[in-house]
Amino acid sequence: MRLITLMLLLPIFAPTCPACTIFVLTDPKSALFCNNEDYFNPVTRLWFVPAGTNYFACAYVGFDNGWAQGGLNSEGLAFDWVAGGNFDYFLDTKLENVRGNSSQRMLETCATVEAAIAFYQTYREASFSRARILVADRTGASAIIGARNGVVYAERSNISRGFGYGNEPLQKALANNPAVTVADGLKILHACSQGGDGGTKYSNIFDLKKGEIYVFLPGAQHSIKLNFAEELAKGPHFYDIPDLARQKQLSPRPLLQNMRRLPLDAYKTVPDNAPEITARLRDMLERAGQAPLREQDFAPGFWKKVNAEQEALRAQLRSMGKLLSLTRVETDPGDSPRSHRYRIDFEYATVLVGYVLDENNRIASIVTDDIEQKSR
Repeated sequence: MRLITLMLLLPIFAPTCPACTIFVLTDPKSALFCNNEDYFNPVTRLWFVPAGTNYFACAYVGFDNGWAQGGLNSEGLAFDWVAGGNFDYFLDTKLENVRGNSSQRMLETCATVEAAIAFYQTYREASFSRARILVADRTGASAIIGARNGVVYAERSNISRGFGYGNEPLQKALANNPAVTVADGLKILHACSQGGDGGTKYSNIFDLKKGEIYVFLPGAQHSIKLNFAEELAKGPHFYDIPDLARQKQLSPRPLLQNMRRLPLDAYKTVPDNAPEITARLRDMLERAGQAPLREQDFAPGFWKKVNAEQEALRAQLRSMGKLLSLTRVETDPGDSPRSHRYRIDFEYATVLVGYVLDENNRIASIVTDDIEQKSR
């Protein structure tokens, strides 16, 4: 997984060691894409985005920030990430910026592994400095894409293979030529699972030829099976993975804003009815790139999380360049009464952020719904 922890404004890598295990099981007749998603956040989700003009239908798995960790499209292409490590990678100025989550843009526009490789040779992906992605298509072809010697590389294969946290038991299992079945895939996922608070939160297997999705809760011996085509027929919707078995029997729930395509496009500018709060937030952001954040600006529970990430947050804010503007945009009907949503323009990025304040006007939570890089 390439977990994006949206703490203040933008993606920040949380893991400092390899997390998640991803692998492909394939033979001439079948192709399965398997994943253990490891992290601290128990709020896991599965969501479906039907096809539109110039983009394929996709199913995504991830957390409540709406930033897909893995996914499958209607053409039988799948992906997932493994985070951890520091890789020599520079953002090539010749590469193009991509709107939002590059993995989602890749999945909705690519039908094959070769197309996915070409995508990452065209568009920037800063995550290659600390993560690698595995992509596979319905032919059984796969590629591990990452960074080496400062540039993007792709290791192609047509056999069963994978990597990640459970690499030792994974390689041992692959050496024994497992059957390309959901049952054998699950056995390997169990062998590679990670325990503890930061352990495996869900496992999934995508059948790339049949378009079937199997989801497993931690330790479960039986899957919750979904048919991709049947789910797409329900329109855009999502499930909470821990409650998937029950929710799939109910009426579909519409996508939350951060699960929709390109959320920045959905919000209109509105009059700023709380300019004093906007001024405070602007002051905090301008100071945060250089100086420590102030405890009095945050609700106690949230301050603990923010304080632990201070150094990384300052580095990330500096990388976004000069703060240009904060613009109030409309809120969703489901937003908290104390919610304040902004389009924030930096020199090198535009971010859609929702701040929730407590009764003392201290920041109690921050949700980043979208981030788009700008050309440097």
